[in-house]
Amino acid sequence: MLTQWFKANEKHPDARNLTYVEFPRFWVWKSEIKKWTMRLSGNMIGRLPFAHPTSGERYYFRMLLHIVRGATCYKDLRTVDGVEYLTFKDACIALGLLHDDNEWSEALLEANTWASANQLRHIFSTMLMFCEVTNPCDLWAKFWEIFVDDLHLRLRRELGNMVLELPYDELKNMALYEIENILNKSSRSLREFPSMPFPMLRERHVIVNKLIREELSYDANSLLQEFQMLYVKLNTKQLLVFDSVMHACTNNLGGLYFVYGSGGIGKTFLWQTIIAKLRSEQKIVLAVASSRIASLLLPGGRTAHSCFKIPINLHESSTCSISMQSPLAELIQKAHLIIWDEAPMIHRYAFKAVDRTFRDLMKFNGPHASDRAFGGKAVLLGGDFRQLLPVVPKKGREGIVAAHFIDRIFGQNVMFFVSLLTCVFHLINLLHYTCQIIG
Repeated sequence: MLTQWFKANEKHPDARNLTYVEFPRFWVWKSEIKKWTMRLSGNMIGRLPFAHPTSGERYYFRMLLHIVRGATCYKDLRTVDGVEYLTFKDACIALGLLHDDNEWSEALLEANTWASANQLRHIFSTMLMFCEVTNPCDLWAKFWEIFVDDLHLRLRRELGNMVLELPYDELKNMALYEIENILNKSSRSLREFPSMPFPMLRERHVIVNKLIREELSYDANSLLQEFQMLYVKLNTKQLLVFDSVMHACTNNLGGLYFVYGSGGIGKTFLWQTIIAKLRSEQKIVLAVASSRIASLLLPGGRTAHSCFKIPINLHESSTCSISMQSPLAELIQKAHLIIWDEAPMIHRYAFKAVDRTFRDLMKFNGPHASDRAFGGKAVLLGGDFRQLLPVVPKKGREGIVAAHFIDRIFGQNVMFFVSLLTCVFHLINLLHYTCQIIG
């Protein structure tokens, strides 16, 4: 009936002098042909279905149908004095059909003299749900500071940091998060009020989780400048690794990568470039190394044992001491890349423990995460097999080789492979020294 009213106004100039509610007085709806026809006799009063003021755009649309005459489309209903508005509510405001929110402002000002911030958030939520607030976004912008009065102190107590300072954007987001929770208890949401901002729900966990906050606290602008200086200095092979890793991180593909090379060829320089790029985009990178000295060369680096809680006494079925509900577990789940330097010098049981733990942590983030290496996380390993291998007390070459992690990469013939590689390496050194002596 409504769309045919549009068409009738378009075809018949006389019909354009009537509102949708007045239309049945002079026109008759023929249900069999689904069209409006001129009324020849009698009279009829039009009536629209009821719409509650809290029903949003439906309520304002119904209000306009009582006012606007001769509309030929929905756009005409939203147009006032030649200006098309985005919503029916904005059109009602332009027509002066809605009053201001002065009574709600006065109510919040009065309540602020005796109510706590938590109570004020409940009052504001009640206004949204049950009162005819014309512009909730303006009301929010005017009073958001009294809604966040207790959140700063509460977060300081939760984190045990009484000097913690949060930017206004994070405080606003926390208040919106609390209001959304209040509305959800009544099966409502801030999404029902298009003018109201919606909280970034993930940010609530970021604020509370101290580990994530630390990883996201880097200066993005300075890191971007650092990346631009480092990137132009990468050689062809470094660019190949950089592009492969960035493609995996950008598209959330995961994967296990290994950069093999001796000391001094630019592995650390490559790590710094990748870390600067990802952190400048506010992405989390966990930079670890097998030794403390190597970790000092990485920006924000730590030892693998410290970061992943790898046990000291390892065995075949070891796992890392990371609880599923711990902040560290959440940090690992949100990490985009893990860089592990000097990987060949750590026991293979440590890699198995990290792999087993990551699969458990990531199994809720994807259907096949538990079947992928490191739970589908992008892991970039680096090191040199010719340098220090894992230290195994009271074991010979066979025990050291058996403790090496590359059996997971090269298969079961790892002892033969490493022995052959070692023999070739020693033979090359012998020939080199012999040439020097003869020369």
